[in-house]
Formats: sequence, structure tokens, C-alpha cells
Amino acid sequence: MVIVKNLGEAGPFRGRAMGLAAVAAASALALGGCTIAVPAPRPTATVQPTPTATFAVPTIQAGHDAAAVAAKNMTFDAGRTLSPNVPVGFNDVLGQSADSTSGTALPPEWKLLKNNVAGQTQYSDAAGCKVAYWVTSNQGPLISSGDDLTSTQNLMKYLIPSVVPDALKDATLPWVAEAGKKGRGISVLSYTTKGSKGGMASRVWGRLLGTSGTGLVVTLACPTDAFLASTTPRVMAKLSVAPPAN
Repeated sequence: MVIVKNLGEAGPFRGRAMGLAAVAAASALALGGCTIAVPAPRPTATVQPTPTATFAVPTIQAGHDAAAVAAKNMTFDAGRTLSPNVPVGFNDVLGQSADSTSGTALPPEWKLLKNNVAGQTQYSDAAGCKVAYWVTSNQGPLISSGDDLTSTQNLMKYLIPSVVPDALKDATLPWVAEAGKKGRGISVLSYTTKGSKGGMASRVWGRLLGTSGTGLVVTLACPTDAFLASTTPRVMAKLSVAPPAN
């Protein structure tokens, strides 16, 4: 059994503005042999207002061409081409109806369970599969400057303390503003848990974009390995990582 770390546990990163804990959902998401335990956000302390700034700090660096970045694969090396501290997010059409061969609308394949609840969105299908995704920020302690591959390995190790480097596999998620449209890909690392008696088959995808300060996590769990394999491409056809725009 693989245990994915409770993001609220005491540890070297607690109290250092870890966005992982701040945006994760307030319940445990069971993924077959592994469990992602995510606590409720901590109460926000009252803060006295500060004087209004006399200028606005630009979020897009001068001369940055977001369209050119979006038009290329977001490899681990390409992470340096993003604008600093401009977050990256997801786009999905999982809840949309599909068209049958006769042109009539069919019920959506995926049922929405959570819509951006503490940062997490989750769907389920009739076969018993569950997909969830969320975005994290303030990832400083996990970021290896200029090295998204190492940063992503750090993220996966933080999420799954028992993981070994060889178990993390290169993978790609769609890198396009509108899910379901043709576009480029974003490099991620994935970790798969085989199904077992009493445990679902599951896969976790992660990417830490050091320059933008954004962590991206997707999880999919299905009753069997076969369902996991057949469901994965259907999820990727309706879920994407959306490049930031100018």
C-alpha cells in the first residue's frame, strides 16, 4: 500500500506557506492502494490593511510573448520561458454532453462531484472511476531554481513520501487553452498503483512550474487496471493545462 502524505502533517515545510495545504480539499481522496489525505484550509488571520500602492507591478514581463510559449511543448526545460509568478491552471469539458453517431445529445460521461472546493475539482463516471485535479501555489521550498524536472520530482516525493525515482515515469498532459482542442503537450511525471483486492488502480500526474510558482496535480482512480488504461485517454481528451495569456 502506498500512502500519500497528509498535506497538513508537521514537517520541514509546515508553516512556510505551502500552497499544497492551502488549496487541497477537506477530505481524503482514496486512490486504490494509495490515499491522498488533504486537510481543510487553515483559518485566515485578520490582517490590518496596508496603504494602497501608487503603482501596479506588472504580472507579465516586458517583451514576453505568451502566444509563442503556448505554441510550443511545455517541456521541463521550457518552464523557464513562462512569466515569473504568473499562475497556470486547468481547463476541462468533462461535464459536457457528448454527441451520438445519430447527432443526438448523450448524457455527460462524467458527473461533477466537487467544483473548485478548496481548489479541487472532482468527477466520477458510471464505471466507478474518479478523476480530480488541483493547482497549488507558493511552492518555494520544493522549487529547484531553473530546473522543473528536479522541482517536479520534489513535488511527487512530497505528495508520495514512499516513492522512489525509478517509479516516476515521463508523461504528457494536453497544453492548450481549451480542453478537447488540438494543441501541444506539457511534460509531467506520473506514478501508477496497480489495482488489488480491495484497492483501486490509480495514477497521479504532477508538474511543478518553478518560474510561475505553480504546482499541477491530476489523479485518476478506477476499479481495475484495465479500466484505468482505457479511461486515461478519455480523460485527457477533455482535460488540459491552459497556458497563461498576455
